[in-house]
Amino acid sequence: MRLLKHIFSVLSWIVFAVIIAYVLIAAPMVAGYKPVVVLSGSMEPAYHVGSVIYYKSTPFEQIKEGDAITFRAGEDALVTHRVTTKNEISRTFVTKGDANPSEDANPVDAANVIGRASELSIPYAGYFISYGKQLPVIIAMAAVIIISIILDSLYPKKKRETERAEQENEEKQ
Repeated sequence: MRLLKHIFSVLSWIVFAVIIAYVLIAAPMVAGYKPVVVLSGSMEPAYHVGSVIYYKSTPFEQIKEGDAITFRAGEDALVTHRVTTKNEISRTFVTKGDANPSEDANPVDAANVIGRASELSIPYAGYFISYGKQLPVIIAMAAVIIISIILDSLYPKKKRETERAEQENEEKQ
């Protein structure tokens, strides 16, 4: 029983460390930044595949050529590319991925821009987030914590210490 309790104690510490890592990755949201996972290499070397980058809502007037912007491309896809040309009249941006040889085919309408990307990037954190959002992983983490709590309540530390002291007394006699 002690071995099982020890195993779940270690596992629960790992789960708590994972939860803390998620909170740290989400922390910039307090300042208005939203995280997005980089899924392609179009912005290499600025943003690596699997990284988490952050964008913040920015008015059209404050975005300038050379800024990386995150915008909607289609219904549910987000893209982060660098502005090469800003058209004040049509309120559009011509964009290009840093690793792409040519500019994007279609200009980005200001209404589709959801923010300017920050320079902050957390390498590999995107893999961590993507893996952690899967239902089996969430269930496993919850199960580890619940089992650990149950084992703690069934076999509390005080009870173990009392049993150990009684056992030592018996061995001395």
